[in-house]
Formats: sequence, structure tokens, C-alpha cells
Amino acid sequence: MEFMPVVSTKLYKQVIEQIKRMIFNKTLKKGDKLPPERDMAVMFGVSRTAIREAMRSLEMVGLTESRQGEGNFIVSSFSENKIFEPLSLIFMLEDNAVELINVRSMLEIECAGLAAKAITPQELEELYGYKQLLIGEYEGLATDEADYMYHSLIAKASHNTLLYQMYSSIHEVVCNHIVNMRQMILQDSNNAAILAEQHSQVYEAIAKHECDQARQTMRIHMNYIYDQLCLKLKG
Repeated sequence: MEFMPVVSTKLYKQVIEQIKRMIFNKTLKKGDKLPPERDMAVMFGVSRTAIREAMRSLEMVGLTESRQGEGNFIVSSFSENKIFEPLSLIFMLEDNAVELINVRSMLEIECAGLAAKAITPQELEELYGYKQLLIGEYEGLATDEADYMYHSLIAKASHNTLLYQMYSSIHEVVCNHIVNMRQMILQDSNNAAILAEQHSQVYEAIAKHECDQARQTMRIHMNYIYDQLCLKLKG
């Protein structure tokens, strides 16, 4: 493990960049222990203060972790949501429902296709329960919450870690978006049957392990939400 001395007014940022490059080129891997701060200070040719700033920044975004009495490590597994927190804040600040639907569509259509292939029997049973809530057959969770849980479970059932992490990273924004969109759409009671049918069709495609059909039914659902929002904005 070799580091290069850095020259900059913001030394800790160059320390961060070198560590990130070493992660990208596989010199550093998950779970690797970093040298002690005093050794890193010598290797980089910077003060221990710059090393501490770099370690603090890397830990804040979830790339490293500090273990009491052991030192600093590249994380073995990423804490859910932590590394993507800035993304969630961006969506909150932008408050652009149309852009959020576009992002949701990209994530959820692919998640549905992958879930059709990878969903476990236990996950399918759980998904069935949320689907029944959404079509009015079961009583329990409020339908707004059931709607979010239904979509979140499909993302989880994709068993694609990065896709699910990206989806989970903006869970608060997505949850609020689903609640707001559902309430808006159901202002017209005739739309309730349409939403129920769309959720049923997505479930059936996943249950039958029909990947392309799962993507198509989710695409129809997301396009419907998009069209309803555009109608609302025009009105």
C-alpha cells in the first residue's frame, strides 16, 4: 500500500481522492484496515489533522468506519441509506414531482423485472398481502402506507443491492410522493379501480416470474401516475 505526498491548500481533499482511487482500482477492498493516522500522515506528507479531516469526511459518507481501539477501516457493508443521503436531500430541496416520477420509473421498472426472476416465496407472500390491501380485500395498514410498502418490497425483491440501495436512499421522498400522488389521483373515485387493477397486474406478472411482463405492467402504472400528475399541473 503506497501513498503519494500531496500538495494543496485543502490537503484532506487530496487524501480523500487518493483513497477513493485506491478503492476504484481495487488496491483497497471492503474490510481493509487503513494504516494508523501517524503513519498515513508521513505517507501523504501532511499533518495528522488533515488525515483526521479526511477520515471524518469519508466516514460521514459511509466509505470508512472507525472502530474503537482498532483504527479506521474500509466498510465491510454499507449502512443503508447513509452513502446516498445527499441524493435524498437534493430531491427534497428540488421538490420536483415530475423529475421524481422519472427517477422512480427508471428504478421501479427494472426492479419489477428483476423481482419477477429473483423474488422468494416469503417475499411473494408478503407482496400478496400488500396487494390485497391495495385492492380492498384486506384491512390493516392505511392504503397510502401499503402502497409504499408494496413498491419498496418489489425493489427489495429485485435482490440487486445497488438498485435497492438507490431506491432506499430516497425512501422518505418516495414515500411522501406515493402518498401525495395517491391522494391526488383518488380525488376522482373512478381512479380507485384503475390503481387496484394496475397493482394486481404487476403482482401477477411477478408471481408468474414473467420478467418482461413485470416491467411492462410497472411501466403502465408509472406512466399512468405521470399522466395524472401532468393533468393536475395543467389544471
